[in-house]
Amino acid sequence: MVYLVPLLCFVLHLILGVFFMRWQAGKIIPVLLVIGTVSMYWAVSYSQQQIGLIGIEYAIFAFLVIAPAMLGLAIGGVVGWVRARRAQE
Repeated sequence: MVYLVPLLCFVLHLILGVFFMRWQAGKIIPVLLVIGTVSMYWAVSYSQQQIGLIGIEYAIFAFLVIAPAMLGLAIGGVVGWVRARRAQE
């Protein structure tokens, strides 16, 4: 299960990134990446403020859900951009 959740987040956002670029809605990708960066920063900083193992859930959420989603969205955006450019030529 620990491998399935990051893989699912990565693949889902990879597909979303490709479709955003193919639908000419690529301006939403940087906004989503900024939101992901801010939420990852919040989760990591909040986990460091907690005592003991209470904050580890936030760090796990940041690195097993948000990071693969951001990576998938960025790679999907690049792949969608390349495919859209090839379709125009």
